[in-house]
Parts: sequence; C-alpha cells; structure tokens
Amino acid sequence: MDDLAINRRLTIPGRELRVEVSTASGPGGQHVNRARTRVTLVFDVEGSPTLGEVRRRVLMNRLGTRLERDGTIRMTSGRSRRQQDNLRAVRSRLAELLREALVPQRVRRPTTPTRASRVKRLDSKSRAGMKKRERGRNWRDSG
Repeated sequence: MDDLAINRRLTIPGRELRVEVSTASGPGGQHVNRARTRVTLVFDVEGSPTLGEVRRRVLMNRLGTRLERDGTIRMTSGRSRRQQDNLRAVRSRLAELLREALVPQRVRRPTTPTRASRVKRLDSKSRAGMKKRERGRNWRDSG
C-alpha cells in the first residue's frame, strides 16, 4: 500500500495501515451481495513508531472518542461500487482527520472587560431596573 501523506512533516508508511474489505450494503442487486467493495482502513495510533511520543499523545487526547480500546482508529467507506474509490475516499478522510487533530490549538488568554464595556453594562442594567420599577408603580396606583 502507498504511504499516506498527512502534512509536510508527517507521512504514515503504508505498512502501518491495514485494509479490510467486505460486502457493502444498500442498492445494487446481486453485485452488492457478491462484490467486496466496502473498505475499512485501520491505523494503530497507540502502536505507531512513526508518530513519536508527542504526536501520539496529542492524537490520543483529541481523537479519544474515535479510538477503539486497543488504540486503533477505523475509517469505513462503502458509498461507491468500486473498491478503489472507497479506498481513496477512506484514505483522504483519515488523512484529513489526523491533519485537523495535529493542528496546534491556540492558547486562550483571559481578558478583562474594558471600562467602557463595564459602564455600558451597568447603564443597561439600571435602565432595565428602572423600567421594572415604573411598571410596579403603575400597577399599585391603578389597584
């Protein structure tokens, strides 16, 4: 199998990817019952020597819900009637998933509200309170 390019710095060797084929479901008559067109691509995130410790930890954290108990990730495609098309689709989906997971997340710096925003907030609160107080007076006087 060909290597899978994730980004400029990371390429997963084809030997670390496992392909499983099976019969797909859906319309297609006898063809769908006989042809093994569904493709499942399995990548062992936990046991991959290519990733390195830092990337492995990042992927394990960010893809935690997508990973299976043994540390592998499975991507399946059975949309096309051709096995090659499904393999191409599942490879690109896996590459995109790993690429997005490896993008460094920006650190959020806490900010404090500006003086103008604090004044604006307090003014709107006092206007709302005034409106409610005026409603109360009218109700008591008419009673």
